[in-house]
Amino acid sequence: MPERVVIGTRGSRLALAQTEKVRKILEEEGFETEVRIIRTSGDIKKDRPLHEFRGMGAFVREIDLALKKGEIDLAVHSLKDVPTDRIQGTVIAAVLERESPCDAFIARDGKRFSEIESNSVIGTSSLRRRAMIRKLRNDLRIENLRGNIDTRLRKLNGGEYDGIFLAEAGLIRMGWEKKIWYERFDPEIFVPSANQGIIAVASRNEDAERFSFMNHEKTFMEAMIERFVIKELGVGCAVPAGVYAESYGEKIRLLCEILNDNGYVRYRIDEKFDPHSYEKELEEILKGVEI
Repeated sequence: MPERVVIGTRGSRLALAQTEKVRKILEEEGFETEVRIIRTSGDIKKDRPLHEFRGMGAFVREIDLALKKGEIDLAVHSLKDVPTDRIQGTVIAAVLERESPCDAFIARDGKRFSEIESNSVIGTSSLRRRAMIRKLRNDLRIENLRGNIDTRLRKLNGGEYDGIFLAEAGLIRMGWEKKIWYERFDPEIFVPSANQGIIAVASRNEDAERFSFMNHEKTFMEAMIERFVIKELGVGCAVPAGVYAESYGEKIRLLCEILNDNGYVRYRIDEKFDPHSYEKELEEILKGVEI
């Protein structure tokens, strides 16, 4: 009889699309699966900007608590939503291969970001994106935008915003990358959020090895480096910061930008180092960076 695995997830279309990727991998390995939807603080309190949930894990905490209690066997998260300090007794057992780490800009009239008119209204709930937008253009109005990916697109098309920013990975997972025109931003210019584009699979500590077959090692290494940086610097969604690690042969390249709210780049790090000794090298690289 196949082993049954209960997977916990948020109920948004994007979260369910991510969970479907994990479910298929498990079923290919002979597991029987059940998907259980769990509402999180971030789903319920949609009137609050994300940075006000600092340290809470707005989109993951309730799911990870259910995991710890044994109500589910696995949790599927967008890794960028997962705090570096985990619920005791749970662990990131695997990450899937990273999709695009890039940010995507979608204008209601199909223009590129550089072409939209001054004083256009841009929607985002991310302090990082706000600062990155202001770094490139300080003549735009930025308004808070919450909701699932389809809700955000509906608000854009309804005229509430002239343009919005989303993660390109979300568009890809929804199968919309060829249906919607958007502008992809190069990480060199618009440094992504740490772990953007990565799906994480969390388990209880004792079950981690059983589900580690799903882990993509290259992505895991890059993800852990990005997470080390945000933990070492003490930055999260309440500090405008982009952190992106990418493998270059036997080296890892780290791009990191820390900005103020007005888009001024306080620190920019662009370094290559040996991934096998990254903690020691990063401690040296990050020395002197004050948040």
